[in-house]
Amino acid sequence: STLSSSSAASDVYKRQSFCLMHFLASLKYIKSFREIKTIGKIDNIQKCIQFMKDHLEEKITLSDIADFSGYSITRINALFRTETGITPMEYFSNLKIQRACKYLRDSDLKIKEIAFKLNYFDQFHFSKNFYKKIGIPPLKYRKMVQTKDTI
Repeated sequence: STLSSSSAASDVYKRQSFCLMHFLASLKYIKSFREIKTIGKIDNIQKCIQFMKDHLEEKITLSDIADFSGYSITRINALFRTETGITPMEYFSNLKIQRACKYLRDSDLKIKEIAFKLNYFDQFHFSKNFYKKIGIPPLKYRKMVQTKDTI
């Protein structure tokens, strides 16, 4: 009886920790996901973000984003950083991780398949990047979100 109540308390603690971690992660990136305020540059930055979203499963470079925007690499990097708080490639990386979270939560794709879909060099590079951004490995994230959904 003590063992099962200890296990239940541990599960509650894990779920609360996960929720807290998810909340803290959302705060960490809130500035980059807020609506862009500078009127003259809104359309261009938003178009760049849409370009990134449309090409999430492709390999794009800063040069591709600059070409799309009509600005030089230096200029688009500076404008993007001013408006979002991060570089275009950091934003793109965050979008890829966001999509990975969706795949982990809503699909049965293997980690290797998700890494391939999101154009990572290999699953280890993907897992390392995921861990760096989210704080837990992709498989553990999947188990936590799928367990959370069934409770």
